[in-house]
Amino acid sequence: MVFFHQSTDSQDGTKYGRLHFRLKYDFDRSDLVVHVIEALDLGTLSTKGFNDPYVKVSLIPEVDSKQRRTDIRRNCSDPFFNEIFKFPVTYDELADKSLLFEVFDYDRYSRNDVTGEVRIQMCEVDITSEIEVWSEIQKSGKVSLDRPEILLSLSYLPSAGRLTLVVLKAAHLVSPETKDFPDAYVKVSLTSGDNKKIKKKKTTTKKGVSNPVWNEAIGFDVTEDDLKHCHLVVSVVNCHHGHSPLLGTCVLGHRGHGQGSVHWDAMVQTPRKAIAMWHQLYI
Repeated sequence: MVFFHQSTDSQDGTKYGRLHFRLKYDFDRSDLVVHVIEALDLGTLSTKGFNDPYVKVSLIPEVDSKQRRTDIRRNCSDPFFNEIFKFPVTYDELADKSLLFEVFDYDRYSRNDVTGEVRIQMCEVDITSEIEVWSEIQKSGKVSLDRPEILLSLSYLPSAGRLTLVVLKAAHLVSPETKDFPDAYVKVSLTSGDNKKIKKKKTTTKKGVSNPVWNEAIGFDVTEDDLKHCHLVVSVVNCHHGHSPLLGTCVLGHRGHGQGSVHWDAMVQTPRKAIAMWHQLYI
């Protein structure tokens, strides 16, 4: 194994921690394999203190639409991740790409700003054999403007058998360059375990905005037994000019993946408490 230390001087001379990871290329499967191991000394990244870090990994330009991110490490400035991600890309294409690690401090109630990053130009590293990298994290003040997302709150009241979804707001429904902002509403379907729609409800329409705010509660009567098998399909729809193109969808429940499953489990484990999380919207 080859050890590689990437050191770049911060513009303000301040150190923002280090990221430890491994890279290798799987020639049999034509995959770039990224092993995010750990980060150290993240405490100075955030002025409010670094609480719940996670790392998002991207290959730029993108090779697919899949989101790759570590789990959140709670109350930790020296998180150990030990997570592996794979990117389907030919070895020849790698030379024109960069690998981006973005360090986030997770916040349930506001958008997660990128607080630090590590960028590797793939043309500058030899991954024909596995390399192990320690890289200094660079401060980043930008917000990651990826695909559209929506902030939702979930709560369940067992005594009443009441499931409540609060549609709080959405962000970046369209590109910042566009001047044709959507007239957006949110459609919510309660779906049974066998994928049959039980009930459908929707919010009001917010006209001509890319970052609409609803703050609207939608309730469903669901028994504790049914809660184990059902899920919510949340879709943001644009009804501008009489059309209804789908702007994006997420699924909350046991059929959900990633954040949708995490959010649902958190609601089940803490009944009577409202829990809000951001969700990526996919088409």
